[in-house]
Amino acid sequence: MEDIAIQIDAVRKNYRKNKALDGITVKIYENRMIGLIGANGSGKTTLMRICAGLEEKSSGTVLVYGADVTKDISVNEEVIYSMHDLPVGRQYKIGELLRFYNISYPHFDVVFCKKMLELFGISLKKTCRTLSQGQKSLVHFSCALATRCKVTLLDEPFTGIDIEKRKMVYEILLRDFMEHPRTILISSHNLSEIEGILSEMILIHNGKMLFYQDMDSVREMLFRADGSKEEIQGFTEGRETICVRTKEIGSYAVFRGSVTSADAREARSCGLTVSPVAPEDVSVYLTMTEEGKELEGLWEN
Repeated sequence: MEDIAIQIDAVRKNYRKNKALDGITVKIYENRMIGLIGANGSGKTTLMRICAGLEEKSSGTVLVYGADVTKDISVNEEVIYSMHDLPVGRQYKIGELLRFYNISYPHFDVVFCKKMLELFGISLKKTCRTLSQGQKSLVHFSCALATRCKVTLLDEPFTGIDIEKRKMVYEILLRDFMEHPRTILISSHNLSEIEGILSEMILIHNGKMLFYQDMDSVREMLFRADGSKEEIQGFTEGRETICVRTKEIGSYAVFRGSVTSADAREARSCGLTVSPVAPEDVSVYLTMTEEGKELEGLWEN
């Protein structure tokens, strides 16, 4: 039986009148690679920091392997939170940063970390102040992955990294996850790039969790039907839709269900072109505001 790595129950976080988290409840089982997806300000960073014990919640409970990470040192050592620009001293050299990780995390693989940094062309003699944004992200990613913590929280870890090195990072991340299984939670704006290495996805919006599903289920969550303006208007009449665009060129509608669902089959029979909605677009459609749905108003007189 799999252990629960992170158990979150009715967690709320308020910043004065702003609800950063609004009653999130979820069980995350161990040894999964999970994408935490949502727009800026949706609550991703707040949730990660609370799970790591770095930020207090307003109410609710968070347990990591059954313990409170803020009170149990043994559990605290098994949780790492890392982002693209951690507030480390600008005067520190990279080698000194590695020594800090080596002291703080009992499973830190300093040799593995040095190999990664060498691969990325980053000298241990460099100071933090001389690093570009992409290099900072690579340093913090390398250190976090090398801790081999049972719960690894990566908050926008790929910011500023060029596409060639991002591909290297994804390959390293997946291989090390296979070699040393643990729970890895990644928030990223590049879902289209990382969906292939994820096993599951959590979508949050305005502090609430919309869903937590395996990636195959996410890929079958929505379908899109394309056709003429008249065809789309006729087919959507009386049906529940996620999004509708009716214009002279490029009309379409998005519905719940897979491309093999009854609605999708009926759409085909009506002459519409049916296609699956990629996970990244699923997150866009399900969190789209009314203003976002009314783009045509930009060109109206």
